[in-house]
Formats: sequence, structure tokens, C-alpha cells
Amino acid sequence: TLDKGEMAMLAMLSRKQKKSKSATAASLIREAMELQEDIYFSKLADERLETTKRWISYEDAWKS
Repeated sequence: TLDKGEMAMLAMLSRKQKKSKSATAASLIREAMELQEDIYFSKLADERLETTKRWISYEDAWKS
């Protein structure tokens, strides 16, 4: 359920994109979920970087 302001914004975006309101809302929800996933994995990567005890050089990591 959206309030009047959110509904007006959704209507404006859907007209601009020439899509239905439901398609626009679904697209926005997918984008928000992807952003949340990016934030989660970024935090996870930062935590791993903070707890890394030993670094391996690029050259050593890719030796045959």
C-alpha cells in the first residue's frame, strides 16, 4: 500500500518510462533488493578485510 505522495511518484515514473504502474513498482523493488544485496556483500567483504591475517601478492596467487 502506498500513500498519495508515493502513488503520485509511481504514476509519474510509470508515465515517463511508458510502463504500467505495477511493472514500474516491480522494477523499483528489484532494484532496491539488488542494492540491499550489494550493501550486505560490501559489509561482508569489509569484515573479511579487517580480519585477514596474511596477504598474498597478486603474482603469488596466479602462479602456475
